[in-house]
Amino acid sequence: MDDKFISRLKEFYKLEKFQVAFYESQISTSTNEYYIKAFEKMIEIEKGHADFFAQVLDKANIEVPTITGSVFKLAGGFIGDMVGLTGASNTCKLGVALENKAIETYRTFITESKDKHYSELRNTLMDYLLDEEFHTLWLKDYMKKHPN
Repeated sequence: MDDKFISRLKEFYKLEKFQVAFYESQISTSTNEYYIKAFEKMIEIEKGHADFFAQVLDKANIEVPTITGSVFKLAGGFIGDMVGLTGASNTCKLGVALENKAIETYRTFITESKDKHYSELRNTLMDYLLDEEFHTLWLKDYMKKHPN
């Protein structure tokens, strides 16, 4: 694997971990069972994505990035709480922004992996892209039905 490819794998891992931290923070700010269930489902899926990228890096004998630092604490702490406290609509807006970043990154990586003949990885990336697109659709729909 070349350096650019490795760097992209690490970027995906960090983005997925960031999404998990943000979504976890939203569960504690709501009493709506459906909303909580949706975020629990998204967390489960995003954790699976992060675990996959960690495994790919590990199999390639590449150190999995350690996720510590203020940005991840902010995602799960202050930012997550503030967005959650200002309402579901703002949470969904930030969630859509995160999902759009993931979608953009997946599309770029899928294109890059085509040239490298990583067909199994490419197939998984397309599955994960669909997950991100479904998350975006759910967040947008929830926002539309529950404006603040």
